[in-house]
Amino acid sequence: MAESPASTRLGYVVVLRLFYDTVYLVAAILASPYLAFKLATSARYRAGIFQRLGFGRRRRGTRPCLWLHGVSVGEVLAATKFVEEFEREFAHWDVVISSTTKAGVKVARDRFGKHRVIYYPLDFSFAVRSAIRRVRPAVFALMELEIWPNLLLSMDREGIPVVLLNGRISEKSFRGFRAWQHLLSEPLGRIDLYCVQDETYADRLRRLGVSPEKLVITGTMKFDTIVTEQADAVREQVARELGLDGASAILVGGSTHEPEEIALFDAYRSLRERIPGLRLVLAPRHTERVRDVALAIEARGGKCITRVERDQPVPRGDAVILVATMGELGRIYSVADVVFVGGSLIPHGGQNMMEPAGLGKAVVFGSYVDNFRESVDLLLRDVAAIQVSDETELVQALGDLLSDPARARDIGRRARSVVERNQGASRRNLDILRERLLEGAGGGSSAARPKPPTPASRAAPCAT
Repeated sequence: MAESPASTRLGYVVVLRLFYDTVYLVAAILASPYLAFKLATSARYRAGIFQRLGFGRRRRGTRPCLWLHGVSVGEVLAATKFVEEFEREFAHWDVVISSTTKAGVKVARDRFGKHRVIYYPLDFSFAVRSAIRRVRPAVFALMELEIWPNLLLSMDREGIPVVLLNGRISEKSFRGFRAWQHLLSEPLGRIDLYCVQDETYADRLRRLGVSPEKLVITGTMKFDTIVTEQADAVREQVARELGLDGASAILVGGSTHEPEEIALFDAYRSLRERIPGLRLVLAPRHTERVRDVALAIEARGGKCITRVERDQPVPRGDAVILVATMGELGRIYSVADVVFVGGSLIPHGGQNMMEPAGLGKAVVFGSYVDNFRESVDLLLRDVAAIQVSDETELVQALGDLLSDPARARDIGRRARSVVERNQGASRRNLDILRERLLEGAGGGSSAARPKPPTPASRAAPCAT
C-alpha cells in the first residue's frame, strides 16, 4: 500500500529534526573547548543553563498562556506596549516571556516583573520539547524573525499556533534564507500568522515561499515605546544636574562610537566661536570607553567632566560632559537643542534615532544607518532629520541648526509628527492576533488553528 501524503510529510519532518540535532551536536563538539572555558570562567555563559536545556520549573495552574520571545534587549523593549495591551484585555491569561541573552532576560524581568521570564531553550529537540511541556503555551509569539527549526516543528506537533510579531527580514538575512531555503521552508511554513512591519518585508517573505494568506502588514511596534512628551520639570531638573541651565545652546552626542566623539568635539570647538555658551554632552554607546574618550579630548586641549552617578551634580562651566551612567539618555536628550546619533559616521549601522525624534529634537546622523533604514527613510522623506556623509558636512549641519533655533525646532516638530503617525502597531498586532488565534482559546490550555488572515495586500498598512 502506498504511503499517505501525511505519513510522508511526517517522515520528512523526523528526518529534518534529526538533521538539525546532528548539526547542532557536531557544532557543539567542535566548539567544546571554547564552550567549556567560557562556562568555567564566565557567569554570562552559565546564566540560565538549566532553562536553556529545557529544565525550568513547570507553569502552575490551567490558565491559557501566551509565550512571547524576544531574542535580546531591543526585541524585549519593542514588546512593552503589546504586553501591556495584552494583559489588560486578557487578564485571565498567563504571560511567559523569554529571551536568548542575559541582558534581554534582565530587561524583561525589570520591565515585566509580574510575569514569568525565562531563558530561551537551545534548539535541540529534547530541550524544546521539555520547555514546551513546562510552559504549556496556548500561543507562541515570536518577535521580529528568529528561526529555530526544532522549536517551530515542535510547536506544530503539539498543535500550538505560532505568530510572528513586528516581523522584519533584512536584505542580508534574506540572502542567507534564500541560500538555505530548502531546509527552512518547512519551519517557516509552521508559522501560522506573519504580522510584518512593511511591504518590503512582506515581499521578501513571499519570495521565501510564505503564503500571502498568512501575511498582514501591521507596522513597527518599536514606535509605540517612544516617548513623545517630556515634562518641563524633568528638563529643568536634568539641566540643573548637568550644569547646563545657563547654556545658550546644547549639543548632545548619543550612543557614539570611536572616533565620533572626537569629530563632535572638533565641531563643538569650532562652533563655539560662532555660538558662545554652546555646551557639548557626549554619551558613548559603551560606557567603558568614557575614560579613553576623556583622555583623547584632553589631549586636544579640551576639558571634561565625567558623570558616573545619576545624582551627581555637575558644576557650570564650559567643560565637555561625558555620561557614564546607564538608562538616562532619554532624559538627557530632553535638554538638547540638536542631537547627533552615533554609530552612523562609521560602518556600524547606526543607533536609535527615533528616541530623540520622538522628543521633538533636531536629529543629525551619518550615512551608515542600515540597522535603522526604515526609520531613516521616514524621517528624511518628511525633512524631519539631517543626514551627513562625513565630518565636514557634520560641522556644517550642526552649525546651521545651532545658529538657527527656529529651523531646528521646525525639524524637531516634524520628527515628532513622524513618530506619532507611526504609533499603534502594538494595538494592530493584538487585534489581528485576537481575531485569528485567540478567539475561543481563552477557556482552555490550547488554541484552535487560525483562520486565514487578511492578505498583506488588503491589510490596513502602517500609517506613514
